Amino acid sequence: MTRIYVCRKCRKRYSPEEFRQSRFCRDCGTYLSARIVASASHSRRAATAETATENRASGDQWLPRGYEVRKGQVKFIEEATKALENRQVFVGSAPCGIGKSLASLLTVLPRLGENKLMISFRTRSQLHIFLKELNGLEQTPLTVSFFSKQDMCPLRMKTGGSYFDFLEECRRLKENCETGTKPFCQFYWNITKKRRQAEELALDCARKILDPKETSRRMAKNGFCAYEALKRVLGKVQIFLGTYNYTFNPPVRKALLQNWGVDLPDVYLIVDEAHNIPTFARELLSDRMAPNTVENALKETENFEHKNLGDVRDYLNVLDGNLFPHIQKDLGNSDLKMLDSQDLADRFLEWSGTSSEEAAETLHEYGESVRERRQEMGSDKIFSYSHRVGDFMENFFQRVGKQYVHLIRKDWGDRIYLEVKSLDGREITDPVLRQARGSIVMSGFLSPPKVYRDLILRSPKDVYLREFDSPFPAENRLILAAGDVSSRFEKRTDSMLKKWAEYVEAISAANEGNMAVFFTSYNLMDSILSHVDVDRRMIVEKRRTRRSEVMDNLSGSRSNVLFGVMGGKFSEGMDYPDNLLTCVVTVGLPYATWSVYQRALISYFDSQFPGRGRDYAYLTPAIFRLVQACGRVHRSAEDKGCIVMLDERITRPDIRQLLPSYYQKEMRIVANSMECGENIADFWETHRKL
Repeated sequence: MTRIYVCRKCRKRYSPEEFRQSRFCRDCGTYLSARIVASASHSRRAATAETATENRASGDQWLPRGYEVRKGQVKFIEEATKALENRQVFVGSAPCGIGKSLASLLTVLPRLGENKLMISFRTRSQLHIFLKELNGLEQTPLTVSFFSKQDMCPLRMKTGGSYFDFLEECRRLKENCETGTKPFCQFYWNITKKRRQAEELALDCARKILDPKETSRRMAKNGFCAYEALKRVLGKVQIFLGTYNYTFNPPVRKALLQNWGVDLPDVYLIVDEAHNIPTFARELLSDRMAPNTVENALKETENFEHKNLGDVRDYLNVLDGNLFPHIQKDLGNSDLKMLDSQDLADRFLEWSGTSSEEAAETLHEYGESVRERRQEMGSDKIFSYSHRVGDFMENFFQRVGKQYVHLIRKDWGDRIYLEVKSLDGREITDPVLRQARGSIVMSGFLSPPKVYRDLILRSPKDVYLREFDSPFPAENRLILAAGDVSSRFEKRTDSMLKKWAEYVEAISAANEGNMAVFFTSYNLMDSILSHVDVDRRMIVEKRRTRRSEVMDNLSGSRSNVLFGVMGGKFSEGMDYPDNLLTCVVTVGLPYATWSVYQRALISYFDSQFPGRGRDYAYLTPAIFRLVQACGRVHRSAEDKGCIVMLDERITRPDIRQLLPSYYQKEMRIVANSMECGENIADFWETHRKL
């Protein structure tokens, strides 16, 4: 018997060795199908049976019926497959249009076997893209997707308080089901009494690959809790989709894997929108608390007795009357100040006569008793402020070392917060990505991939980096950068604001279709808009502006201009289909606000990557926000539009090299607003003639 691989479209044949090099036809890019050529001693029936077996194993059965794999997907699958075969973490920067969601699935599914696949996402729109691709496949294993427990709870509209309140209430209602006491959760009770029916309904949702909202609706309609029912059938499911929390939060991941009946080395990972992971991981290791939490804890002590009540009040009074006033006094007129956690621990010991560790333990003990009492009283809130203070003290005083900073912060409403912030989330991300059976980490833009590799993995060893070019036709886009304006603080004069306004007016006059202008901040936007006069309906983003409202306005006509901020809800994660935007203008470079925390972050990365601290902690995140905003124009191969970046620093070699490769190749530098407008007018004139 001889195995060969055949192109279904042009019928060209390939050897097994050629198939291992690439699973796609070199001529037309079609996925190759396996065939068995029978020897003379084999019957035709046997040869046919073996051919069918090979077809099932080869992977082409996953392709959607009639789907032609894109060129970019071919390259993605080839590169990602090499990484998985060599047990490397694949880190890929794949621009919009490549089809990376389907490509990542077609990389993993043919090799899945008895293993599991976990797909990790940040937003619901990313989840729905994967669900759409999975539903389109020729066949798909049982698949479930999860939001948070509260989002999937059929009683969620009837409970108030924090997420922790909800979890405690959920636990209490479930325990009451076991003991037969009221109140209890009827949806959980029904699962315990009608287990087979609940599990069959959950499996039906898994077969239909429903999203969490629809699954929750269907299960609740039949009287069941979707979250608990899906947990009970996880062992029969091969594909799990969930937010980053399920993948990177250690206790949450541990519980998931236990319910799934697997260990991490049995799981393939696909992590989408990976540019968010470093920040997510750092936030997971950070914590903050306001003085009013301590004040509420003191009020709590007036209502609940305990053997250690005197000690609890003493510790809370030290925090409220000594510690917070001490650190607020040093804050002065600043919004942010670095703290010495060891000095504060010593002062707490001096003022209270007890170490912070012992105090946290006592607060936890008291908090547990408060929870129990609230439960006995049938309270809607099982939360304890004293327990929360104990949690924070534990985090604040025990999370020490060069990878943590301790701060006092004043927010825009003059509220004070005590914070411990992580500078490095790799202690969370590195073990997960390396211990998994295979990891595909991808995003529309990682600038450059090696920077993000360094931010999520502790070593470049066994990591495969790949940056893909945009698959969209270059003639459909115009990329411009202004050489005569800058958002550097010392250059933000009134004349510079007027220059920016002239650019916006010139672009507005020359562009055909809706356009968007994204600024580095609301303050800069307001300053420039006072000089702008355009013949378009102006849609100005406010902090409470709803997405649906903006989309309705943009869809109503093609002569709108949207003004917003980079890093905001309209410049990231917002899709503008059907060429709804034909031009995006960015004003300035969206650097993070300069602060003691930002300096600490740069200093830390300098210690980890000598000489690169500013690039890793300051410049790269700004470039990402810039490119994300620019990417709102081209959402399909047919979309046509202009990208205009108004800051001369973008033209400098050290910054230009961080832009996507096709930006670097195609970017034109304009000397003034008139030249900018002429370029845009010429672009649209050319497309009218085509």
